[in-house]
Amino acid sequence: MAAITASQVKALREETGLPMMECKSALTETGGDSEAAKDFLKKKYKGKMDSRASNVTGEGRVGIFISDDKTMGAIVDLRCETAPVAKTDQFIALAEGIARSVADQADANPTPEAAMETASVVTPGRAVKDEITEVFGVLRENMKVHACQKMSGGFLCSYVHHDGKSGVLIAMDKAPTTDSVAVDLCHHAVFSNPQAITRDQISAEEIKKVETLAREIAEGEGKPANIVDMIAKGKVNAFCAENALMEQEHVKVPKTKVGDVLKAAGVSAVTDVCTVRIAG
Repeated sequence: MAAITASQVKALREETGLPMMECKSALTETGGDSEAAKDFLKKKYKGKMDSRASNVTGEGRVGIFISDDKTMGAIVDLRCETAPVAKTDQFIALAEGIARSVADQADANPTPEAAMETASVVTPGRAVKDEITEVFGVLRENMKVHACQKMSGGFLCSYVHHDGKSGVLIAMDKAPTTDSVAVDLCHHAVFSNPQAITRDQISAEEIKKVETLAREIAEGEGKPANIVDMIAKGKVNAFCAENALMEQEHVKVPKTKVGDVLKAAGVSAVTDVCTVRIAG
């Protein structure tokens, strides 16, 4: 058997990011064939990942990708076991790379399982799950796509909080006339975590619960029918103002609705919002 050279080991390490001894062992097992060595490592670490599959993935990172023309993108909630791993450059790059791959695939609403099978745009010829397996070989923790969403629209904007545990991807019908409006909208959405974009998207059942409770309380206090109606309507409006993005008071423009701030910047509608929060 030909001797494994330091340059072969170094080249495999640069390709995989795995420890030198792991690369040397793989090359030894495969008689110095670098491609076979990569397959060997992939299978080896896939087995180790399977053995850790039941480990709790309570930490993670939000990964976001937006195309250069701002019309297409994706957001990914990638999970791991511990906070230190979630903060590594390899894990952050993995989350962002998976978001690129999700944005590039055809399914408009991929499941986490489908995202794992998606072709990688970071390394053509491999799937997202192979990218995860490779990073597992370096960081040695269970990792998985917890949630993801592909998005398209007239103009996309995003924000990821400095700790990587919360982020948002938003689509509007067009770009605002001032760049800061998009940035501020993303900050607002992460802070306020709206339930819906408009009140029409809030379930009728929830609206009915708010109205019914308001009526019961007002009637119990002996209010006349016309006042009961006013109180119920007021409670519904207040609920929508708290939960519908376009009716919320903008966190950076006090006493002004989000919808009004956007309208002043030439934006007629927010067409999609996906907010990710990772507890831990």
